[in-house]
Order: sequence, then structure tokens, then C-alpha cells
Amino acid sequence: MIRAAFATGDGININRHFGVADRFDIYEIDRENKTFEKVDTRRIDSLGVSLQHDDSLLARLADAIDDCNIVFSARSGEHARKILYDRKIQSVDIEREVEFVINKLFTARVDIIDPRYKEEKERKQYEGSNNKEHSFENLQKRHPCLGGHSNVTAGRIHLPVSPVCNIGCRFCSRGFDKSVIRPGVSSLILKPEEAVETVRKAREICPELTVVGIAGPGDTLATDSALETFRLVKENFPDLICCLSTNGFRLPDKVEEIAEIGIETITVTVNAVDPEIEAQINSFVIDSEGKRHDGVEGAKLLIGKQLEGIRLAAQKGIVVKINSVLVPGINDKHIPEVAKKTQELGASILNIIPLIPQNEMKDIKAPSCADLEEVRQESGKYLEVFRHCQHCRADSLGIPGKGKDLHEELYKDRKERAADTFSHG
Repeated sequence: MIRAAFATGDGININRHFGVADRFDIYEIDRENKTFEKVDTRRIDSLGVSLQHDDSLLARLADAIDDCNIVFSARSGEHARKILYDRKIQSVDIEREVEFVINKLFTARVDIIDPRYKEEKERKQYEGSNNKEHSFENLQKRHPCLGGHSNVTAGRIHLPVSPVCNIGCRFCSRGFDKSVIRPGVSSLILKPEEAVETVRKAREICPELTVVGIAGPGDTLATDSALETFRLVKENFPDLICCLSTNGFRLPDKVEEIAEIGIETITVTVNAVDPEIEAQINSFVIDSEGKRHDGVEGAKLLIGKQLEGIRLAAQKGIVVKINSVLVPGINDKHIPEVAKKTQELGASILNIIPLIPQNEMKDIKAPSCADLEEVRQESGKYLEVFRHCQHCRADSLGIPGKGKDLHEELYKDRKERAADTFSHG
């Protein structure tokens, strides 16, 4: 049983900054039995609503929830977090519905101190200390693709080191191009040993850089290039978050290595958890021995590997994001089931990507904004939905929410295309 405080103005949404909160709703939450009860509403008098974030005011606000283990507010400053930390109260910044957050607590991997042991356990150091906490909520503040507002403040680079793919998505059209903005496109292929100098140059061009990702242009786990690259990045830039995107087919085999390297977050593209539906989206998979599996047989293999990999990664404390490509008439009614199943396995957030009509699906009409929103609403009952996807290239650089990609500036002196390595198998 834990006791949580929510800074709210209407009792429904977490919509008050901690320092100016005039109301805290208190809930007792039984994570084991997945039940909760609202036990109190604590209103702070008008003196508490001040723009003067002095320590005495913040201390009084903290005193009002001193019996709680955790407080959720729209925003909390460094002084507020320090005061709460001294009282052994965990602080989380999030703007969502109260019940949504409570439901997330039932499956969250965040270590929240039980009231019975509050005085016995040592607290982890609050954010900003030398000990990093790689919880979903903390990563959201620095990763532009995990929700929150960091998509307009944090930069990311995609290193194009993975040209080979081991599955055949019917919507995928990979290629070399300097101007097209979509996944699967790059102007070049880098070798792992080129990554360090590339990231160093990228930090000069984009000082806001916080995330190094690898998203192809093939699959990151089809060869060893991506993991070799991440090892070099971690050795030379330990302050940067590492983010790996994969179709998940080889994920169960690679989870131990991913965790050992220290990769904080992975994105797994799961378009269906029903083989009959998946077979309409993906035509084949190629296993580690080079054998091709077509249709439903391949779909069963792929889904099994994806779900097992997600479960294992979540158990390792790796934050898992799910990508699902919305294909009208095929998986538009099924994606909520993807959200439900992957949430049960430990995924933290879902990105629903509208189909780009191309390759074998060039004649399928892209989903409308209304179609996309309907699926987002239904899927959001199970997983938080990311809404700021920019369809990034495999060699992207910049702050996604600002709409300007700096890959041309980063690679302006590079000419090679390396087309001979761009393949399936």
C-alpha cells in the first residue's frame, strides 16, 4: 500500500505546479491487488498560492503531504524536489489524468517506498545527483520521443550504421536520399568506428543533444554494428542517453548485451499481435541461420520474438516504447490490443504512426487525422500515447519539435552511399 498526493485543481487532472498548488487529493493505492481509494482532499489556504517559491512556502506545502510517499504535480522546481526528498517524498512531474497515473502505478517498475518501511529504506538520491535514475518519468525530461515537452528542448541524433534488415514489411521502402524526411532513408551508411567523431561534431552543431539513437536504415539487431556503435558511444559520451529501435525479431537474443552496454531505452515496432493480421503487413522474416519464413508462419515467429523481447527488456529496467504503423482496413481496430498486450509485458508508451503509402501498400489510403485520433483514444486506455512523431530519417540530427533537420550540415563533407550493403538478409 502506498499513499500518493496529486496536485489538482479539478480533482480529475494533475494540473497544478507544486509551488502554487492549492489542493492535493490523497489516494491510498494497493499495487498488489490493483485497487485504490481517495481518502482525503487537502486544500491549501490562499497564502499558499504564491509566485514566491521561497523555502518556507515550499516547506509548508511539503508538510501538508508529509504522510505521503509520492506526489504528482504538473511541474516542480529544484528547491521543491530537495525539500520533498528530505522528507522522503518522491516527486514526479506529469500532466495527465489522476486515474491514468494510478493505473500506470499498478504496472510501473518505479521503486516506491511502502509507508510501513518509509523510515527503514534509504532513498535514492533525487534527480541531479551523481546516481542516475533511468525511470520512464526521468527519461521523459531528456528524451524528445518519450512524451512530455522535451520534443522542443532536447536534441537527438540517429546514427545510420545498420543497413541490413531481416523482415519484409510491405510498407517499407528504404533508400538513399538527402532530402526525403521519413524512416528508412539515409544519405549514407556509417561504420561503428566513425560514430564517436560523428557524435562529437553533432554536439557542436546541436548543443541541445541528449539522445543518441540508431534506427536503421535497416534493423539495428540484424547485424552487430549497432551494439558495437553503442559501446563506443557509452565509453566516450556517458552523459548521453542511448536509444535503440528494432523490429524485435532478434531482441530476446540481445537483451543481455543491450543491458550490459547500458542502453536506457528501446523502441520495438509491433504492428499486430495476431499472426493473421501481421501476415498482411509483413511478408516474411529471415532467421539467424538465413532461412526465410513467409506469411503466417513468419508472423507467428516475429510476434513471439517481439513479445518475449519486450518482457525481458522491461524486466531488465530498460524503458520500452512501442511503435505501431496504422494501416487502414488491416490493423486500425487491432492496435488497442497491441497496446494492451505490450503494456502487460512492461512497455511504457505507444507511438502510432500513420501509414505512408508506398511499396506494396502504395494503393492504400493514408489514415486521416480523425482515424488516427480514434485509435489513439482507444489505445490510450492501456498505454500513454506519444503524439509528436516527426517520421525521422535514419541519419537525423536536431530538435524534433523545431522542425529543422541538421543532417545535411552534419554530413556535408561525406559523399559515399554504400549502396552495396543496403539489403535484406
